[in-house]
Order: sequence, then structure tokens, then C-alpha cells
Amino acid sequence: MNRFDYLLFLKNLPMFLGVPLPIIKRLLKNGKVIDIVSSHPPRSFLHSQAVYFVLKGEVHFTDRRLPEESRTIAEWEKGDVFPIDQKGEPFLSPFISVKTAAETAVLEIPFNIFKKMMTYNEQLQLNFLILLQQNLYFSYQLFLRYLHSSSENED
Repeated sequence: MNRFDYLLFLKNLPMFLGVPLPIIKRLLKNGKVIDIVSSHPPRSFLHSQAVYFVLKGEVHFTDRRLPEESRTIAEWEKGDVFPIDQKGEPFLSPFISVKTAAETAVLEIPFNIFKKMMTYNEQLQLNFLILLQQNLYFSYQLFLRYLHSSSENED
């Protein structure tokens, strides 16, 4: 895909519904497209203080401490958006593995740029708040899974 294809793709994501095209163009211009061709990407492609958009492929996070059937703790597919916690890299502990599909492309936008662009458009702010609300719900579900699995280990 080229930049124009990425622009059309982003324009149709729920995050950008109702957001003017010039703002999406600016985000794409200030972002970095990361192409990953290996099934074992380096952990360094993710870091804190960025917002990521999966442009193609998939990103999987697995926790080896969990039972085999519940090791996958997060999966992001084409079109998904995921922020990494400001306090660090919560998914990148020694117990967490990052894997991608054979051909994956991720758009990384520094959060300070994303935040600045949100000040120009209320719809982008609203869309981002909706994303955070969904992430809060999923984080709570993940917390419950960890709580449940640790209580089983104590028995």
C-alpha cells in the first residue's frame, strides 16, 4: 500500500469518522509506517507515548505465565488502534511475547502530535474518548483474568 491508500484506509476507520481529511493527512505525514515482515518482530517497534494503527496484518501479545488456552492477552488486527500506557510498556514485560502476521504494517503516531491534532477537532477528541472507554473495559476484563488465574495458582 502507498500513502494514498493508507489515507483512504484511515479515513474509513471509526477513529476518524467525521474528522476532516486535512487532519488525517497531517497525522499520516507526521507518523511513521513500520513494515514488519518477520513473524518475530523486535520489541523495539513498540514504545510508550505513541498511538498505533494496524494498517495490515495482525499483532499478538501472549503471556507465558498463563495456561496454554488463555495465553493470548491481546490481538490487534487491521483497523485496530492501540495506545501503549504512558507509564511504560505494560505489555513488554519479560513474560510477554509480541508476534505479528507474516506481513504487518503499523502506523506509529507520537502521542504529542496526536494530542495536538485533537485540539483542532472536537470529533477526533470524542472518537478518542470512545476508544479509551473501550480500552478501559478491555483492561478491566484482562485484570479479572489475571486475578482469576492467580487465585487458582494459590490453591
